[in-house]
Amino acid sequence: MSIPPLITFQEDFLSGKLISKEYVHFSEIDCPELDVWIGRVVRSISLEFLHEILFTILSELLVNGCKANGKRVFFSEQGFDLWNGNDYARGIPLYKDEFGHNRKRVFLALDKSDFKITLSTICKEDYIEFRVRNNAKILPEEKNRILKRVQASARYKNINDAYRESVDNEESSGLGIVLIHILLRNSGISNQFFQLMTTEDYTEVIIRIPKQLIPKENQINIKNLLVREVNSLPPLPPQIQKLILTAKKKDVDWHEISAEVEKDPAITAEILKIANSPLFGAHTPIISVLEGVKRIGLKNLESIFLTLGAKKILNSRYAKQVLVWTHSFKTSMYARFLIEDSKKHLKLLEPAIICGLLHDLGRMVLLSLDLRQINQIRVLRSDDTNEISEWVEEYTLGTTHSEIGYLMSEKWKFPEEILDVIRYHHKPWQCKTRNNILCQIIYLADILANIGRGKGNYFTVEPEVLEYFEIKSEKEFREMQERFKLKFEEHREEYQTLLI
Repeated sequence: MSIPPLITFQEDFLSGKLISKEYVHFSEIDCPELDVWIGRVVRSISLEFLHEILFTILSELLVNGCKANGKRVFFSEQGFDLWNGNDYARGIPLYKDEFGHNRKRVFLALDKSDFKITLSTICKEDYIEFRVRNNAKILPEEKNRILKRVQASARYKNINDAYRESVDNEESSGLGIVLIHILLRNSGISNQFFQLMTTEDYTEVIIRIPKQLIPKENQINIKNLLVREVNSLPPLPPQIQKLILTAKKKDVDWHEISAEVEKDPAITAEILKIANSPLFGAHTPIISVLEGVKRIGLKNLESIFLTLGAKKILNSRYAKQVLVWTHSFKTSMYARFLIEDSKKHLKLLEPAIICGLLHDLGRMVLLSLDLRQINQIRVLRSDDTNEISEWVEEYTLGTTHSEIGYLMSEKWKFPEEILDVIRYHHKPWQCKTRNNILCQIIYLADILANIGRGKGNYFTVEPEVLEYFEIKSEKEFREMQERFKLKFEEHREEYQTLLI
């Protein structure tokens, strides 16, 4: 199945059209295509955090289905009765050996058989549904093993526990089911969304991912709590507001604005630090504010002042701001590298640098909620867990850091291009304004900057974005990421203190 363009895929999926693909054996399970396919499903309904989890789950189910079919063909070839207990016990070790040493022959035998695996998904009103169907009846031995694993999965914290306690020395089938339950449970999705269906003609695993994990009323209350947090943020400092107004004046000149900056020693130091930073390609150190504002440029000063104002408020209010500023600076630099590397949209270089700095403002609120607020959220969610991972938090809150950041930047009257990037940097295709390309730049730069933290890869990037930046293969993507990483390492010491 070729993957249709994102918009076409979304239209089919969101309209409730069943999307499916058939597999015969392992070599047909095209991981890149499956990765793209799952990416388009989750991006269509804003469940991006489930991308890697669903890829792991569906891959496991497809592989297990192929193994089960290979076993049936092998038993038939050897003249064993699959349904006879003695034959089954004799045949399993032989099949494992054959599969381990002569897998290609197993594939060829499967090609000639009528066995196949079908993967399908459909969008329902309250959930998305994935079905992995094998056109073979499940054996009592297989079903018992799976049910035993399902019952035992409640006591496993991770898949390593399951392997250590495994009592099955002959086959690993069933461990995939444990993995699914662990991943879904750790993602905040209860086991009730997993179902095993068996008939005389097929075996099917159904996974339903709810679009909401908590009642709508509670979700609204949680969102209101966060909105109140944003509304409680103070306005930008008076001196910053005055500088912004000065920068907006049509007849302002370098001397006037530098004189205004010099009235505040702290802002003077910040402007010199930014002007001498790699953000603006600094090579020759400067010591005067006049030269600093010239290097930054009049058209960028308003945004830089906004950044400094946001920094002053957020750094004094939220404990984990260092994490956000560190990643934001990296994204900003990667946006610069991307534009220079692709030679596209050089006019967007400086806006992209500033948007990279500010794209994750909302994450500060979500990462730095105080204990009282977290306890309120847990009550509303009826959640007794001690720790909530960042991405599950966003999913179950009913809002995202992008939405919270957008509210913050609206409050402080950020320019339109920054508002759009903050709102759409994970979904640039939803931006319908002239800032769409800027959103794409920060989207890709953010992914490239995050790879070192184990988040994202070539296959999680929307193919249209890769095509736009002429990245034609995973090899090219990796080479680009390595180039950017090496260039960024040259400035590691500078970014560690720039906005902290």
